[in-house]
Amino acid sequence: MRFIRTVSLLCLTSLLIASCGAPAETPSPGEVQTVVAVTFAAMTDSAATPTVNATSATPTSEPQLTPGNQVANTYFVQTTAQNVNLRVGPGMLFKVSRVMAQGTALEVVGVSRDSEWLYVANNEGIFGWVLRQLVAGEYDGPPLEIVEPENATVITGVVKTELGVPVSGIGFAIEQGTNRTDASTDNEGRFYAYLPANLSGTWRVSYVSISCTSNTMDANCNCKSGRCGAADPASIEITLPQTSELVFVWK
Repeated sequence: MRFIRTVSLLCLTSLLIASCGAPAETPSPGEVQTVVAVTFAAMTDSAATPTVNATSATPTSEPQLTPGNQVANTYFVQTTAQNVNLRVGPGMLFKVSRVMAQGTALEVVGVSRDSEWLYVANNEGIFGWVLRQLVAGEYDGPPLEIVEPENATVITGVVKTELGVPVSGIGFAIEQGTNRTDASTDNEGRFYAYLPANLSGTWRVSYVSISCTSNTMDANCNCKSGRCGAADPASIEITLPQTSELVFVWK
């Protein structure tokens, strides 16, 4: 079976490292393998960016946020690694406002459009965004409200087969020089990548990975047809602000 060099969970690994403060590596072209996700201990990050609007939700009135304090439809999570970054926007290029210890309780207010980032409040009443893979908590209430950050630019794209079937779990890197953030397609085949609004110029959006949860993979994380396929084109250059949705065909 032929693979592409960076697979889903390599992309996830870079996300986890960057969320916890270590810089993510940029993959080079080549053959891909599928690996198991690992949670990394974290360090601080210092990427600069504007803040987002925190007026869409009201901070909790409890002096300390703990799961025991929750009321009906209140959703609490706890960080599952040391030094998890709380960012002012839902992406790796947004400024870090707090660095949190393992076990820090957070009240969930909403979620990003791609469901990869949670909009939360800490026990200081500080709002921010945390990568969903770095927290854990049970919730059986209504769907979380989608929160759109202010002072942010969003890059969107879609991946479908030649028959028009959406392809999920396809990872993309959005890069300009040393600046990079990542996004993955949802069940509708769409991805959303948020950038600080003060960033501009030309960016390259490149296919980099396949997740084991992709509808192109089987239960053993093998390509269903024996061939994984790839996004066509492999990359697209855009100039911010984006004027139309990017379209990739899975072949």
